[in-house]
Amino acid sequence: MSGNSGGPIIDSHTHILPDSFRRDRDTYARRDRTFSKLFASPKAKIATGDELIESMDGAGVDRCVTLGYGWTDLSVAGESNDYLLEQAEEHPNRFIPFCSVNPTWGDDALNEIRRCAGRGARGVGELHPDSQGYQLSNAELLAPMMALARELDLVVLTHSSEPVGHQYPGKGSATPSELEAFLVAFPENKIVFAHFGGGLPFYALMPEVKDALKNCYFDTAAAPYLYDPEIYTKLIDLIGPRLIFGSDFPLIAQKRALEHLRAEAGTGIEMAASMSRGATQLFT
Repeated sequence: MSGNSGGPIIDSHTHILPDSFRRDRDTYARRDRTFSKLFASPKAKIATGDELIESMDGAGVDRCVTLGYGWTDLSVAGESNDYLLEQAEEHPNRFIPFCSVNPTWGDDALNEIRRCAGRGARGVGELHPDSQGYQLSNAELLAPMMALARELDLVVLTHSSEPVGHQYPGKGSATPSELEAFLVAFPENKIVFAHFGGGLPFYALMPEVKDALKNCYFDTAAAPYLYDPEIYTKLIDLIGPRLIFGSDFPLIAQKRALEHLRAEAGTGIEMAASMSRGATQLFT
């Protein structure tokens, strides 16, 4: 544990993959559309569990939620999910594993969620609706997965995108209007919107949106690429403890994510620990 005075730090948004995904990048890019979109370039960062542990120790992070990606190939998803679960078994006090599926797989997706939950998965995600071929507003498609997540007490985490601003790999159509429709359809689920929900929390000043947001959380993943540091205090004023710290490691180094916090708050470690209190209730 980091032993910082603000309490333990949970990084709610990290990604790890087996080293085989890095060694055989071209093979996995041919097998899976999401992998191709995000990692076809040899410059795209891929990290293993050991590399995440090294980063955590260097940055003072106590625990991490380890996420997959929005896979389009069931066998690739299975390999990734197995690795996340194995790493959590090896580092039970450091990693909180999720599993990734594509809701369009129907029963195969549900069976994979059950299998992973039986081995300790705490959630489903990260979902990537664009590369996976659906919309978050398609409640009929998503209903079986969301019902199972409620039954198994699993958190569902999805990629989110801003409707304005610069373009980047992975930016898509999961914008605030889609996210709100998702929330309204599934108000009893535990939901996390990555990347500040594409700006959805700013609409919390609208009474109907504020009501819809009461059961969801927003992580700060990739913040240095997206927003100026004052984003943190402004959103904490709007949604309080439902803003949770996430780095998006290895895309963003954990130290860099904490430095971005420090630029606004003075002490990034303390603010990250404060934001981790909501994550502690959600994930542990």
